[in-house]
Amino acid sequence: MKINKLLLILLLFYSTLFSKELEKISLQLNWKYQFEFAGFITAYEKGYYKDIGLDVDIREFTKDTNVIDDVTNKKADFGIFDLSLFEYYNDKKPLMLLANYMKRSGLVFVTKQDIITPYDFKNKVIMASKNELEKSILSELLKKFSIKKSDFKKIEPHHFSSEDFINGKVDIITAYLSNELYEIKKSKIPYNIIDPSNYDLATFSLNLFALKSTVDKNPEEIRKFIDATDKGWEYAFAHKKEVVDIIYNKYSKLKSKDALLFEANEVEKLMMPNIYAIGSIRNEFIGIILKKLVNSNLNKNITVKDIVFKRNYYKKSDILSTKNREYLQNKKKINVCIDPNWMPLEKIQNGRYVGISREYMDYFQSILHVPITLVPTNSWSKSLEKLKEKKCDILSLAMDTKDKERYINFTKPYISSNFVIVTKSDQLFVPDVKKIIGKRKLAVVKNYAITDILKEKYNSNNIIEVNSIDEGLEKVLSGEVYGYIDCLSVVGYKIQKEYTSELKIVGKFDEALNLSIGVRKDDLELLEIFNKLIENFPEDKKQEILNKWVNIKFDKGIDYSLLWKVIIGFLVIILLLSYRQKELINKNKKIEEQKNRLRESNNQFKRIQKELKQTLKSFEMLISSTMDSIFVIEKNICIDINENAIALLGYKEKKELIGKNILNYLENSSRREVIKNLYIKDEPFEINIRDKDNNIIPSLIKVKTTTSEGKSVYVISLIDLREIKEKEMLFFKQSKMAAMGEMIGNIAHQWRQPLSVISAVSTGLKLKLMVGKYDEEDIISSLDSMNESAQYLSQTIDDFRNFYKSDKEKTWVTSNFIIDKNKNLIISTLKDNGITLVVNNKCENLEIDTYLNELIQATVNIFNNAKDALNLNNQNKNKFIFFDVFQEDKYLVLSIKDNAGGIPKDIIDKVFEPYFTTKHKSNGTGIGLYMTHQIIENHINGKIELRNEKYEWENKTYKGANFLIYLPIL
Repeated sequence: MKINKLLLILLLFYSTLFSKELEKISLQLNWKYQFEFAGFITAYEKGYYKDIGLDVDIREFTKDTNVIDDVTNKKADFGIFDLSLFEYYNDKKPLMLLANYMKRSGLVFVTKQDIITPYDFKNKVIMASKNELEKSILSELLKKFSIKKSDFKKIEPHHFSSEDFINGKVDIITAYLSNELYEIKKSKIPYNIIDPSNYDLATFSLNLFALKSTVDKNPEEIRKFIDATDKGWEYAFAHKKEVVDIIYNKYSKLKSKDALLFEANEVEKLMMPNIYAIGSIRNEFIGIILKKLVNSNLNKNITVKDIVFKRNYYKKSDILSTKNREYLQNKKKINVCIDPNWMPLEKIQNGRYVGISREYMDYFQSILHVPITLVPTNSWSKSLEKLKEKKCDILSLAMDTKDKERYINFTKPYISSNFVIVTKSDQLFVPDVKKIIGKRKLAVVKNYAITDILKEKYNSNNIIEVNSIDEGLEKVLSGEVYGYIDCLSVVGYKIQKEYTSELKIVGKFDEALNLSIGVRKDDLELLEIFNKLIENFPEDKKQEILNKWVNIKFDKGIDYSLLWKVIIGFLVIILLLSYRQKELINKNKKIEEQKNRLRESNNQFKRIQKELKQTLKSFEMLISSTMDSIFVIEKNICIDINENAIALLGYKEKKELIGKNILNYLENSSRREVIKNLYIKDEPFEINIRDKDNNIIPSLIKVKTTTSEGKSVYVISLIDLREIKEKEMLFFKQSKMAAMGEMIGNIAHQWRQPLSVISAVSTGLKLKLMVGKYDEEDIISSLDSMNESAQYLSQTIDDFRNFYKSDKEKTWVTSNFIIDKNKNLIISTLKDNGITLVVNNKCENLEIDTYLNELIQATVNIFNNAKDALNLNNQNKNKFIFFDVFQEDKYLVLSIKDNAGGIPKDIIDKVFEPYFTTKHKSNGTGIGLYMTHQIIENHINGKIELRNEKYEWENKTYKGANFLIYLPIL
């Protein structure tokens, strides 16, 4: 027994002796323990930090905490801070952003109901902290609206409770959507939210940062720390209730479990993990912020690369051996020679090295920690000479040929591109380039690898060597040579930039240009190093570089056999469709006759049905499971009622209502429908009731059956919708103002051309009059031109005035008129954004009676949404919007379709919800498509549908979102 105990003690001793001690690091939070920091807490509690050898001390914020000072003075290794982090950047102790978790800041202004925009802040009492009014996204919003601290009636220090706002002591309070808003919603007082992201301000928060010196010391450990934290967030969102219990039981009881769960859902919305990778950093937003700060007080030389931690750049830092590192330590720098005119692959531009190979060299340099220095030359031949003279250590891009192997070692290829032939635009496509080699003069840059290939493989001596790509293309234009040969990416880039309509690619070789790094023959160690770098180059980084620089069109010949097959196929389809259409027309005639007989008696029913289907989903966030007013009914007689219901109907005592028939309080116009649905409809529906003074109260009603004293009774829950209806009207006005802003921008674009014409003509007339050289016919023609331009300006003013009208009147318009109105308003901005509008009107001059201004507002919203989607998702491709108009049954259908790739399946059903946006929050409010849905379905009595579609256009397949608007034809 004693021996067993001794063995156990020895076992424990040795396991402790040889176990690896965890490295202690510290993380300073910028607020109290709560779900906002669940990723860090979960990573600690679930052992994710321990698994990578870290013991993380997660420190709660106190009144004496200064997060920035604690990190810069090394009291803490890491910190959490908001958007104003970069304002504290110090060249002596530079900070580095490691990860961003909230893609939209939860910091907003919560205001009383009558405060709509920041302009209304003047002479109001606000509760806010000094930092929020001076160095936060809220301070940026105040600056945008020129609101100063002195404009407020009073500024109350923030004690981080919403009690004063709920009690009416302050008009405005700064709040986090995930914190204070919980208590405000719970109080059920009316309020507005003013969110900076709705005013085109880039907002994000919950930023993990550290000193740059800490990052450089051990970047691999930093990456592992971030990965473990991301894993913690994934677990927290998948197990919210479990993590809420952990925070409440082990960290803080300042917030209830319900409040923590509310916060969990709000934090997930702000992080948007289904759209953005957890912890990812959007460099474009960082660039915008740095640009603003450079204009104020930040060092203008600071770039995104200086301040943002690149995880991928450090993942492969351990690929080099000790011997490689010792070599680089002695090497000090690596001299590189390039082709000075070979874009987009590389170029020397104003003394700077740019292009694809520069992106690779920057990445290699970040791994090697040794500068890669450009040795300038003025031609490719000069670069080869510099390498032979050992003034260059490497050639950035070179193809392995027998001739060059005498003085160059080649790494594995890391860039590949086909050789192609470029000719003048009037030449035909060449399906087999072998047939023209040797028969036509072809230009090639001197010492390029393709020269050796042409001479060796094709035995061609009809090659003209030139000094640069520009010289070769000019010889093609002048007719000195038939074509110029180079790699696809280079000539494609050159044609797009300088020779769009003059030159084109007509054929390609089977041989590819496989480009390696060329290393001096006497430096095998450097060859080994660059081979390792190429082997371990991240695929996503490679794709990122290609997407940035390459976007090429290739002219293909026509496959006439395929064309005939397509034509025959279309003819068969057209015949089948014609037969089917004839049957449908006959059936539709019979159906239409029946509909006409029923329409008169059915109109009243439809109007009531429309009222009952009001947008319940839009307001379900405002209505809790327990309604305000409760009625208990037996055979239509009120047998019990709560205080809220008594007050709603304008009575003082319960006995005034007990025993009354509840149907007497329904508005006459909706009584029949209510009687029909009151006891059979399980879902809530809208009705109009009358109070004691005969005032109409729009209400939402829900009925449930229960048993009381052995009898079957009905419990009616009812909520007053008057305030909601007023908000809906305000919501519509806000959307109208947003659409007007878009329209003003469009009109500004449309006025440029006619104003330029008027200016040019008037100046020309003045000059002719001054010199006395003019004739009457010339003057009349010039004045006619000025008059046409003036009429065009007048028409755009009329379009804007018509759109601005607030009166709601129906008018008869044709399909042609609807198309023209939309084109007038959006064609200019689409052209400026490189977007082609394709219009197809299949039912010209078909008339409908509708609310034109509201319809145009809805369609302009959709066009602007399509424009933004194309700019975000389709920057390097042809951009199209298709506007198709056709008749389907009793509807005129407007189809607006783009080729931006479509809307993700998991959010396509949500795009018509209020405040939901497919854009980043800095670019979208979520109002436009919601109001478009409201206008079409509730104001115009039409229908709107959205679906993703694949379709063909000009022999190419595209995918995009298709908005279908169905307008009734009376």
